Amino acid sequence: MDTGNMKWLTAVRIIGIGLLVCGVFLGVGAKTAEAALLEGFLDGFEETLGENAAAKGERVTIGNFYQAERPDSHAPIGVMQDHTHNKGEFMFSYRFMYMYMDQMRNGTHNLSANDVLKDFAVTPKNMTTQMHMFSAMYGLNDTVTLMAMLPYILKNMEHQNRAGVNFTTNSSGFGDAKLAALWRLYAFETPSIGSHRFHLNTGVSLPTGDINPTDNTPLGNNSLLPYPMRLGSGTVDLLPGLTYTGVRNDVSWGFQALGTVRLGHNSQGYKEGNRYQLNSWGAYRWAKWISTSARFNWQQWYNIKRKDGQLQTTVGPMNIPLVPTADPDRQAGKRLDLMGGVNILFPEFMGLENHLSVEAGAPIYQDLDGPQLKQSYSFWVGWQMVM
Repeated sequence: MDTGNMKWLTAVRIIGIGLLVCGVFLGVGAKTAEAALLEGFLDGFEETLGENAAAKGERVTIGNFYQAERPDSHAPIGVMQDHTHNKGEFMFSYRFMYMYMDQMRNGTHNLSANDVLKDFAVTPKNMTTQMHMFSAMYGLNDTVTLMAMLPYILKNMEHQNRAGVNFTTNSSGFGDAKLAALWRLYAFETPSIGSHRFHLNTGVSLPTGDINPTDNTPLGNNSLLPYPMRLGSGTVDLLPGLTYTGVRNDVSWGFQALGTVRLGHNSQGYKEGNRYQLNSWGAYRWAKWISTSARFNWQQWYNIKRKDGQLQTTVGPMNIPLVPTADPDRQAGKRLDLMGGVNILFPEFMGLENHLSVEAGAPIYQDLDGPQLKQSYSFWVGWQMVM
């Protein structure tokens, strides 16, 4: 059996075992949980809320946390794990993401190719990343929603060396699979103040992505590619987070904090830096079938710990640094993106709720431990089907 098939079978086994363990654990732990985790701890708050609502001739509803009939019942398509589902509901999603990066940057200053080639033998010129993300969500009960995600990734990076020779490297394959459980913390609504929902994001990322991609380069055939061209972290990673969403009349909004915490070092001897992101968005429903959104996305990621001992980092008798992408201390950064999107809700067909969503945007701030390629823009499109 060839190496590609072996990697694929290994990935399937890991995902299967993970789903089994996750399902058993959550099934046992949440068997009797049919309400928000914080219900019962907020009796005083509910009493006050109920009294204020009654004074306005309204009634408080606790637990109506998913409004399928709205186009903005889902966050912009670039946001993951943004909502929970009712018991027994199932959702399948397909997302396509395209990201383009060009021009090197150090800190907040752009660099030319010649600037980088003063210190390195090779400089990246641009990079494209395409991702096909397949995911599924299932309402285990009214407290826990389970989620599984598997991406297929294609990367392409163009380079130039000191001799003026241009060359391109490519890598592609499945990335790291992710399993998550979304725990509803609390949800309430009244007509005058709208709906407010909180849930806890918990998850784990499994090392199914290739961390040993190779391609033909001026150094030789089947050369090991640097860190940005790899398809996974090679480690088991924790995925903690917290999400809040709100709706009132034709306006909806949300805030989400997510983290990626690496556990241990991978088989190549290094550990990718932790990553953290904040999402804040607002949407307006123009009609029953369409809404538009604006989103701010803040990301911060840290340098690699240790290094891949098999990765070539210098060249020639003078040991000239080869390329910035092979330096573990030049991978960190932070970025603020501004994104705009559209969500379309189609009429229900055969009991299925279908959403088509598009989102695109660009950074308005980037600070990189460079030289690193800066992001130019990104684009998302996705289909979500609820049954």
